[in-house]
Amino acid sequence: MSFLHPLQSISAAEIQSARDVVLKSHDKDLISFREIFIQEPRKAELSRYLDAEHNGKLSAAASPSRLAKCQYDVIGSDKIPYYHEATVDIKAGTVLEHEVFGKGLQPALTLYVPTFGFINYWQSKC
Repeated sequence: MSFLHPLQSISAAEIQSARDVVLKSHDKDLISFREIFIQEPRKAELSRYLDAEHNGKLSAAASPSRLAKCQYDVIGSDKIPYYHEATVDIKAGTVLEHEVFGKGLQPALTLYVPTFGFINYWQSKC
């Protein structure tokens, strides 16, 4: 029996599953996704998995849940986006944690500069 390694990159199917869970939890809201990525397991859970893997005793019990971190905006009737973060258990299809940030806060910005690459661009400006 094979198990996904807890540190394996999130797959397109897992991203779609996490997205569907978030959309279901905001039934009638307009959602704009910023990013969905794998959330690594806690150190204790990962250690148990790695010990079992090293000893050749992998089982479903030793494999931590695959969690996706979803960052998205909910656009309200006032047309102002409210930034949300949710942690989704991909296999169970449930939201484990959900946090809403107020209008006055600026969430993280992900920037990619295709011409220069992120690091080279900023290093050339310093």
